[in-house]
Amino acid sequence: MNTSRNNSYTFFGFPERIDARQRFLPYALLLAVTFALYATTLYFYFAWDDIAYVERNYRIHGLSLARLWAIWTSTYLGHYAPIQHTFLAILHSFSGLEAMGYHLGQLLVHAGCVCLLYFILKKLEAPRIALLASLLFAVHPANIETVAWISETKSTLAFFFFLLSFWFFIRLRERERWSDGILCSLLFILSLLAKVNTIVAPAIFLLYDYKQGFSFKKSRVGSLGWFFLMSAIFTAIHLSAFYASQDTLETSYYGGLGLHLQNFPQLVLFYIRMVVFPHPLSAWQMAVIYEDFNWVLGVGWCAVLGIFWLLYRSNRSMQFWGLWFFVFLAPVLQIVPFPIWIADRYLYIPAIGMFVLGSKLFFLVGDRFARLWQRLGWEMVMGAVLLAFAWHTQNHLPVWSNNLTLWAATTQTCMTSAYCHNNLGLALLQNGKTEQGVKELIRAVEIRAHPRYLTYLGDAYTLGVRDYRQGLIAYNMALEQGGSYITAEFYSKLARAHYWAGNPEQATRAMEAGKNLDANDPSVLVIDGFLQWKQGNFEDARQSLRTALILTGQTSNPASFLYRFWGDAGEVGRLLSDLRSSPEQNR
Repeated sequence: MNTSRNNSYTFFGFPERIDARQRFLPYALLLAVTFALYATTLYFYFAWDDIAYVERNYRIHGLSLARLWAIWTSTYLGHYAPIQHTFLAILHSFSGLEAMGYHLGQLLVHAGCVCLLYFILKKLEAPRIALLASLLFAVHPANIETVAWISETKSTLAFFFFLLSFWFFIRLRERERWSDGILCSLLFILSLLAKVNTIVAPAIFLLYDYKQGFSFKKSRVGSLGWFFLMSAIFTAIHLSAFYASQDTLETSYYGGLGLHLQNFPQLVLFYIRMVVFPHPLSAWQMAVIYEDFNWVLGVGWCAVLGIFWLLYRSNRSMQFWGLWFFVFLAPVLQIVPFPIWIADRYLYIPAIGMFVLGSKLFFLVGDRFARLWQRLGWEMVMGAVLLAFAWHTQNHLPVWSNNLTLWAATTQTCMTSAYCHNNLGLALLQNGKTEQGVKELIRAVEIRAHPRYLTYLGDAYTLGVRDYRQGLIAYNMALEQGGSYITAEFYSKLARAHYWAGNPEQATRAMEAGKNLDANDPSVLVIDGFLQWKQGNFEDARQSLRTALILTGQTSNPASFLYRFWGDAGEVGRLLSDLRSSPEQNR
């Protein structure tokens, strides 16, 4: 069949009809679609972990050498991702703590990924397949979490650098120049320094060689070996950083390896379903985990094995894209310990394999139609799919506009999750809905009396309700359980509650415990400063607070910073006034 004749009548085939002067038209289309869908995110606020990654991540509040050194020589929240934090520091230098600048940065990186994806796919497949797959990537609703959530700059940056690395790997195979290999390596490292999810890139490089039918010459084997070695090194770095605590390892790998492998098909089929029918979208997906092997798991295993059998029987191009999906999912399929079983954002890169396979199938069927009206009707079907995905994306996107909208919607899909109720409670408290917020925090503790949730409940009683007795009950319940969540910051909160409850001796003991864990923790320094001020030790108070402000870089707005820890604006004002007017200030 004359496919060129068919393409002359199709919209999706227009990239194969344009000349050199029009080569930017597909990129313009992809950018227009991307910005049309996600432009509203520029008016969104910080949500979920954005508070931790931006507002309380003092290392990014400036581009000084000291802060950059801290970013590149230490982990944050268990991850070593200096590229992400450097990027956030650059955005902070322009936007401060205004969310718009961060959303703009995230949107620009994502748009760059969309364009780079088309550029790479056009090298691997026909331009019409590349365009359709890229459009599916641009409009797919499962990408909302990645694009609308500032904390996921790590994923967009990792993918952006991976695509550049893959491009230079293709050039390396085409030209066999060592300079391309060096650039490929450097960009691969940058990708891993943004997020470790592209650790499987060498497997994609290997599959590319297989797809192209390259023979395994010594030079090719050597270059692949180098990439696999880099992956192994960064895997070791990531695992040692994230699981430095045995307590963290045990609590994040429920049931052990056997249980995780047993439920492997359920996770794979969940992601396949989410590509085809992305519903329900949720910031916190719930999964049924079977502890005993049953017929559901048996059917799942048969389905997954059937998929692999179909891939085995397919041509190399189909195998490449099918395995792209599985390879990029591998790090999040619970083979290695991780506390989150499933999430929408995990599809950001793997789904591309499914998009390409779907595009190839679409054109394989469409090219069989001999009549114009049949081809146009078939294209209208795909157009309807794209519009349905775009509508779903546009309709669900406002959920991510702020913490309250996010968790009000999310909790509807995870009513039995303590984590969801806890986050909804915190969001309600942030919006002045104290009574409702406390009820949600109590519900979280009822579901799971974990030290984390007990601590948040103690915070709510202490700062929101001003019921110090109930606050101390929650804190002491958390303290009895112990574990890695009993940090220096926890003891500073306990000291604050004891002082306000009229227990100065217990407050002093709690402060000493906090100092023993980390004397330079900002919360310990601030609470200690307030307690010293209360006792009339103005110079000691000044020293503690000055150290906290310098360590965190918050010297330009001390009142807001101190209020975050003490929670009483009136006392923050009186403290600053006393310390500025005390005799020691004039010495």
